[in-house]
Amino acid sequence: SRLLNEGFPAMTQVYIRVVLGTILAYLLFRRQIRWKQIVSMPKRDLWILLSMGTIGFSVAVYFVTIGVLNAKLINVAIIFSSVPFFSYLYAYFFLKKSFDINLTGLLMVSLLGIAIVSTKSLLPQFAFFGIGEWFTLLATATMAWFYVGRKLLTPHLNTSEITIVVMVIAAASGFLLAGLRGETFSLSAFTNPNVLLGLAIGGSMNALVNYIEIFAFKHLDVVVGSQILLLDTIFALIFGYLIYAETITPPELIGGAIVVGSVYIANRLPQ
Repeated sequence: SRLLNEGFPAMTQVYIRVVLGTILAYLLFRRQIRWKQIVSMPKRDLWILLSMGTIGFSVAVYFVTIGVLNAKLINVAIIFSSVPFFSYLYAYFFLKKSFDINLTGLLMVSLLGIAIVSTKSLLPQFAFFGIGEWFTLLATATMAWFYVGRKLLTPHLNTSEITIVVMVIAAASGFLLAGLRGETFSLSAFTNPNVLLGLAIGGSMNALVNYIEIFAFKHLDVVVGSQILLLDTIFALIFGYLIYAETITPPELIGGAIVVGSVYIANRLPQ
């Protein structure tokens, strides 16, 4: 996102790398795609895929893009660690998951940790929330729907077909949203080596990660699967330090420990 920001506005870079990822995904998985199955999918699956591609993908990725452009990578990763709790809330309403007072309490605790990280203060105030942290929290809430939506789909489509359909929807919705925002791009951006590197990373990750996540969340509980993604906090800390010399302050460290600890404890609870 930071590399592509040198050439494209936020939503424009989202749909460009999703388009590139869609092409790569099709080349990788075209033998598993059954077009008759896609055309004949149940209407219920179509509506779910539309919501996954727009709310859970293009909108969510736009929000997290704004997040990483305006906040430290480790802060974005810490806030994003709360995805399991949003997954739990959606699962409660849409998957008829039973109410769990322990998970609800841990959700409240994690929100406190997020507030500490976002305000960089042990006595957080919402007025001190940075724009990057706010958008990351919105990304967390919207992307959680992607994982829950996967559990709502019928077995009509296989993983490769779901990947392609979701990415096409995400690319189309991202293009429309970029147009509504008045975003444009110049072809000269493609001469920037950093932009080209960003496209290579973004396109390949869109093609591979989406397939892996869709496959994984077919077999995993949405809360447990989201919790495995906690490892991104470790990588964010490493990459943020090595590439951008980002460090973590004591309040951020304490808030991050609260969030990650809350999710870890939630993972230990009976599912």
